[in-house]
Amino acid sequence: MDNINRKLKYVDLYLIHNDLDNIIDYKLPDGYKFVYFNDGDEKNWVEIEMSAGEFLSFDEGMEAFTHYYGEHYEELKKMCIFIENENGYKVATSTAFYLDIPENDITGNVHWVSVKKEYQGKHLSKPLISETLKQMRRLGHRKTLLHTQTHTWLAIKVYMDMGFEPYKMKDNYLGWKIIKKLTNHKKLQNVEDIDETDMYNPLYMQAYDFLKQHFQEPFIYKVWDEKDSIIGINDGKCIHTYTYKFYNNKLEILDEKSII
Repeated sequence: MDNINRKLKYVDLYLIHNDLDNIIDYKLPDGYKFVYFNDGDEKNWVEIEMSAGEFLSFDEGMEAFTHYYGEHYEELKKMCIFIENENGYKVATSTAFYLDIPENDITGNVHWVSVKKEYQGKHLSKPLISETLKQMRRLGHRKTLLHTQTHTWLAIKVYMDMGFEPYKMKDNYLGWKIIKKLTNHKKLQNVEDIDETDMYNPLYMQAYDFLKQHFQEPFIYKVWDEKDSIIGINDGKCIHTYTYKFYNNKLEILDEKSII
């Protein structure tokens, strides 16, 4: 099962863990261990996030790393967690970060939880989240937020299984209706139902269908539809970008560029 579904309507969602004194404990499978960020690990961080589908290119990942963590590099050595396999190869990451501006009594902020694609399904996600929450408590946090979105719906189910609750549901109710439809989670039993046809973005669906005609799955892609009108895909050899227009509910490809 693909952990990211980019055909869904995109809605930002927030979850909260209200009690970091009570964390569900999950142990790592044999052969894996937790380690903390060290000098040079930004490369490992980007490679994990790319594999999980967050970025199309290494440069895009480094830009994000610099944006979020450039001013906190030394702090990462006690906040950014990796999972290493028995060969010392880093395969997953999460960061026990903090809110720049605390919200009421919430000071923690779980950041960038990702597992390399080939290691998904190996029971690493729950131990990673559990260890991240434990480290947040060690750092003095008692509650934490977590930002996510509808495209990573499967991860949201895992978060709720581990004690997170939907936060400020009225602000993004459409997203929670989509998550309820996909997970049928007990924490969403009072959320209204949604018709499946209302869950998907026509632009995203047509972009996926276009790419499927030209590239072999699985592939990593993104659709930008706010400031830019671009479809991007990394086919493992180079990055292709397509400019487009979307008018009267129909996608039209305008131009293509490829970067090796």
